Amino acid sequence: MSNSEFKIRTGIPGFDLIIDGGLKEGKTIVLSGESGSGKTTFGMQFLHNGALDFEEPGIFVTLTQSPQELINDFRSYGWNIEKLMDEEKILIVDARPFKTNDETFESGDPLYGTEPFPFTHLTQLILQGIKKIHAKRLVVDSLSVLSIQYGNKFNARQGIQKMIHALDEKKCTSIFISENLDSKTPPEWYEASGIVILNHVQKTNTMERSIQVIKMRGTKHSEQTYPIRFNENGYHVLHPRLQTIT
Repeated sequence: MSNSEFKIRTGIPGFDLIIDGGLKEGKTIVLSGESGSGKTTFGMQFLHNGALDFEEPGIFVTLTQSPQELINDFRSYGWNIEKLMDEEKILIVDARPFKTNDETFESGDPLYGTEPFPFTHLTQLILQGIKKIHAKRLVVDSLSVLSIQYGNKFNARQGIQKMIHALDEKKCTSIFISENLDSKTPPEWYEASGIVILNHVQKTNTMERSIQVIKMRGTKHSEQTYPIRFNENGYHVLHPRLQTIT
């Protein structure tokens, strides 16, 4: 297998079976879904598994929640994010447009509003983080927070494209989280190598979650929709080749 074909295993039970063993190294996928579909959990589990099981440090860029909120939220899964941060296996970058108070990165104010092209500053923060912990994985949650700030969709798409190229050069495998805000196709969908959809719909008295891969360049993948469940360890995709998890 050549370097260009090297696969990065997510470690999420059932998901790697759908995408022929893992994500292509250095490529970027978009993880899209409505609120409550589990996008942030999927992203953090990808980083947590990489840090613990595959010796691949990762960066979580938050544009919505504070780092402390993220740390607290995932304690219920037994994930000690603070310990992994102390060991420089995970780095959380607070890149919220309305607040940047990070111990590692300093930035001017305003952070994004005066940029001639979107995402320039965010790309710089990410590249600094990759250098600091030799990161191999990245999650940005969520890219939609930035995209909606710019009326010029061409500039937004150009900024995303530049960011993806920079990550590709660093061989950093990335997940860009995207919100389903309206019926328009988000600009990140055009530039990413893969698109994964998380569904969250009400059936009778319960909410049912499912996952579908609708695009994964250069990878054989299933296009079926698979149920997903949460247990004390996080995400599980109920693939037929795995035992059903209750």
